Amino acid sequence: MGITVATNRILVRILMVLGIWLMGLSTSAQGVRTVNGRKFMVHTVQAGQTVYAISRSFAVPVDDLLSANPAAAFGLTIGQELLVPLDAVQKKELKTAPMLRTDGELIHTVRKKETLYGIAKAYGLELNQLLERNPEAINLNEGMSLVIPVAKVKGTQEAALLPATTDGVVLHRVQPGETLFSLTQQYGVDEAAIRSANGGLPEGLKAGNNVRIPAAVAPVAALSMADDHRKDRYKVAFLLPFSADQNDSAMAQEGVNELPRYYEPTRIAIQFYNGALLAIDSLKGLGLNADVTVLDVGDNAGTWGPVLKDPALLENDLCIGPFHRSAIEALTRAKVKAHIVCPVPQSSKVILGQPLVSKITPTRSDMVLQTARYVAHTHAQENIILVRPLIASEAELQTQMERALNNALAKQTGLYRDSVLIARPGAKDMTSLIDKLDANKLNVVVLPSEDVEFVTRLVVKLKPLADKYRILLVGMEIWTRFEAIAAQDLDLLGFTFAATAFTDRMDPKVRSFVKKFRESYNSEVDEYAYLGFDVTFYFLKALMTQGPSFANHFDLVRTEPLHMGFRMTSTGPENGYRNEHAVMLQQKDLELREVR
Repeated sequence: MGITVATNRILVRILMVLGIWLMGLSTSAQGVRTVNGRKFMVHTVQAGQTVYAISRSFAVPVDDLLSANPAAAFGLTIGQELLVPLDAVQKKELKTAPMLRTDGELIHTVRKKETLYGIAKAYGLELNQLLERNPEAINLNEGMSLVIPVAKVKGTQEAALLPATTDGVVLHRVQPGETLFSLTQQYGVDEAAIRSANGGLPEGLKAGNNVRIPAAVAPVAALSMADDHRKDRYKVAFLLPFSADQNDSAMAQEGVNELPRYYEPTRIAIQFYNGALLAIDSLKGLGLNADVTVLDVGDNAGTWGPVLKDPALLENDLCIGPFHRSAIEALTRAKVKAHIVCPVPQSSKVILGQPLVSKITPTRSDMVLQTARYVAHTHAQENIILVRPLIASEAELQTQMERALNNALAKQTGLYRDSVLIARPGAKDMTSLIDKLDANKLNVVVLPSEDVEFVTRLVVKLKPLADKYRILLVGMEIWTRFEAIAAQDLDLLGFTFAATAFTDRMDPKVRSFVKKFRESYNSEVDEYAYLGFDVTFYFLKALMTQGPSFANHFDLVRTEPLHMGFRMTSTGPENGYRNEHAVMLQQKDLELREVR
């Protein structure tokens, strides 16, 4: 049982050269486990237990526990194996650590000279909350056992207080205006089940809080026979451009006194794979049972050709990679039956005529639709202006945005205007736009353009008008790379745009991931490491929960990503799947923040 990892001979060499090792994926069920030379106590999670309660009972800080178990930031699952790092145990705290009951409650034994106030403060509780659970404690005595109401603890991460439930639970962040009824409609789960998974929700739903959504029970008739063909063990292949030979050559060309600079495809592949390893380790705790093969397919046909002809690839249920379109086409020509994931930007042609291929990076069209939905939903009662300069190469993009905006507005009520207002400024004359600004409304100026010269002129023209008009400038992600535009100017105009991905560095689960990554690989994290984790976690969870035909049930697969979200959509019976997920970001105080 568990996971085995195999690598080809070339890949072993490059991993040794770069000082990177495979994570020790032991399969022992209890006791002490060693991973990369670090020792962990193995704790099997039971119903109702929380990360917070487990951390207190073992005298290990919550952050250290989450760092060792990144998946725990998404919630605990009954039967999950949680790794408790022994080197993080606070020995002084361990002597007086509370006892963890199987039902998830903590039992604190009163020590000499302790007071009710001091005990409550130590656990982040109010005094009356402690007394409500332990009324007899009004006459506090040494040796008395007090029950700690974990659900009411303050001052720790919200995810750390979520009780363990059965697998398939989704962590949902409550949006303003959402109700229990709307959640039942969205997830197909009855209200009682949601309440039960969240301790009864005594305070109701609060915007910004996370609630656990238990998996809906699919009707038997809704599943075909093919969908029910799940396996006890799966075969997964990572086909990555480690490019060992090219990397050796690149490193050999460096001067004696220069630091080695790895071949760029090699660096990307290593980062992606390291992130993937952490996802695999997390999924193992959720029951993943798989044989994982890692192959170096290089970055040219001369390298990947022989590798992709290996008959062993026909036995896989999932292939993550290759990164190149030509390599993916070569893999499909080899009659591989596995679902193939293209995790890096590629033309949409990669999924045409390829029903077993998923393209992860959203397209520009997806960004347009996300922008239009956001503008219409959030600013339907404001002065929305679409800027359509005479740029022949962008006429189609402008038309697509105009159509998407008007379609999105048609679904809203209480409109300021039935359709978007069009401004057609010249190359240097912005009068057409300025004349349409409204001093009494927020002016939402939408410019779908990648033309650096026009965008720069528009920003320069709008900047001094920000004192007279309220302006929100909605543009495109590429603007963040335009050196000609001052970031302060975009900040002043509330620059907002749709992005394919976003990493909130302050998010607890991101911080836990970064800490674990640094400890495991002695390396900094980049976007490919986040991508490796997100892609691997999503598609392996899909394989685990839905079987080899998981693509028919992408709508049932939900995760909490670090970097890139997923909304996989079929592009037709003859074609593959594309990811339509995007996020809206706004620049404020020279930082990017997600807006909802």
